[in-house]
Amino acid sequence: MSVRVTRSHEGETVDRTGQAMFQGEVRGRDLAAGSTDITASIVQFAPGARTNMHRHTSDQMLLVLSGIGKVGDAEHEHVIGTGDSAFIEAGTDHWHGAGDTGSPMSHLSVMRGDSQSTVL
Repeated sequence: MSVRVTRSHEGETVDRTGQAMFQGEVRGRDLAAGSTDITASIVQFAPGARTNMHRHTSDQMLLVLSGIGKVGDAEHEHVIGTGDSAFIEAGTDHWHGAGDTGSPMSHLSVMRGDSQSTVL
């Protein structure tokens, strides 16, 4: 067993712009590298950026760290801001990001380590 601390200035932030999952300028930083139990990452969305509609094979929890964003499914969308969280059940078609709020948004995303994502 061990405890691993990663300082805020450590770790690599990766440009995810252009990946099939995203529309617009997006960057991400993995916080749980090497874990087989969870995935955890900070994802930064520029104004107007968001994910495409997608689903995961595990539940997903999002915690907004800064800014204003949106999360939605095929029927509803919700404005979310700093301190808000969203829980998305496994298999739910959904999207999230800064969207058309005019603000950038960063969130923490946590899922099971073996979760698979499908872009729709």
